[in-house]
Amino acid sequence: MHAGPDVAYRYAGARSLRERGAVNWRMHRHMTPVACPHGIGVIEVADLHAARGDHMTAKTLARLAGSLTLLALATPSFAGDRCLAGALGERQADAALHGQIVVSTRSRAGLHDTTVLPGDAKTPLRGDEGFRIASVTKTYVAATALRLWEDGKLDLQSPISKWLPAEWTTLLARDGYAPDEITVRQLLSHTSGLADHAQTPQFIEGVKAHPEATSTPTDHVRHLVEWTQPVGKPGARFSYSDTGYILLGTIIERVTGESLPRAVRGELRLDRLGLSGTYWEQYEPAKGRQRAHQRFEGLDTYGWSPTMDLYGGGGLVSTTQDMATFMGALLQGKVFRRADTLATMQSADGLPADSTYRLGIFAYDFDGVAAAGHSGFWGTLVATEPVSGQTIAGAVTDRADYPRLNAIVGDYLHQAVSQGAKPACNR
Repeated sequence: MHAGPDVAYRYAGARSLRERGAVNWRMHRHMTPVACPHGIGVIEVADLHAARGDHMTAKTLARLAGSLTLLALATPSFAGDRCLAGALGERQADAALHGQIVVSTRSRAGLHDTTVLPGDAKTPLRGDEGFRIASVTKTYVAATALRLWEDGKLDLQSPISKWLPAEWTTLLARDGYAPDEITVRQLLSHTSGLADHAQTPQFIEGVKAHPEATSTPTDHVRHLVEWTQPVGKPGARFSYSDTGYILLGTIIERVTGESLPRAVRGELRLDRLGLSGTYWEQYEPAKGRQRAHQRFEGLDTYGWSPTMDLYGGGGLVSTTQDMATFMGALLQGKVFRRADTLATMQSADGLPADSTYRLGIFAYDFDGVAAAGHSGFWGTLVATEPVSGQTIAGAVTDRADYPRLNAIVGDYLHQAVSQGAKPACNR
């Protein structure tokens, strides 16, 4: 089936209503799926009712023909995902939600499916909204650093003192860090010994008290020094650090001579991947229809300043479909120029034995099913299962629903791996 993102979402949702009870019918009450020579289309019910009459007016025929023609010309490829249908079984569909969940899947062949779990929302999402994806951004930043490495522009073993502003290295040294010993690779793998300013009570409470306040990368580095102490020697242990990725973002800027958002877009060729709903907030024009409201501890964070998480640890806004597209393309080797770059990104060589993090990507274990991916603070998650090649990405509008999203992703990956290497989910 071939249709545009909105069309596929509506059709897949309407099709699956009785099969999996996962989508509220009121989302589709004004749309009807119809067969057309090039796939599945969706037309207004009012038009269909008019067409059912004994006599169709020229105006009605023109509207019908226009709808079907536009749909047939849409380029993305969509197909109902039976593995997603299985993951969204009655156990998942019946549980109460605090907000809404959007889930998208992508096959190795590039087939997509998107489903919305609307809960009790009066205005259900359509599935093509953008979300602040928070730390999922780290995979894009890490991939950019690795692109520079494979082009010989950045040595992963070089000390961070070679690249960082003198003010920052002085601050870090005063706090007990050794900028001359910490390497770029250790920033990528969260083994630098840096603590994390973003996980401190001062940071969280400060943002909640003054959500519209702006901050700079230097502010975050100063907060690291003021609020924390080093967690270990460079290379000794894994300790997740948003601050480390802020340093990495600045290193990328100094290597390329460009802003981080521009470097990421250019080095990863995001436009060629067709990521029409992905942009770096505040630095790039908004793309797509709209950004979703995301809640944290009962608070609507839509108007919170993006500068709290903008400089490498986070910063991207994306749709779930775009997240699935990027992760799938990355792990299929379509982002890097050399296969050994992807192998380096996923390698555990030289890392602490108990670390589940590689270079910008997690090595997940969903109850015995291995996957690679990343999650984000607001409740975003993307993962690819390597045997089937299936990728799933999701986002919640209320962070309290993240455990539910995580369970759906795990169930989906189990469904996918049970199909083996054959592309059986999208049929």
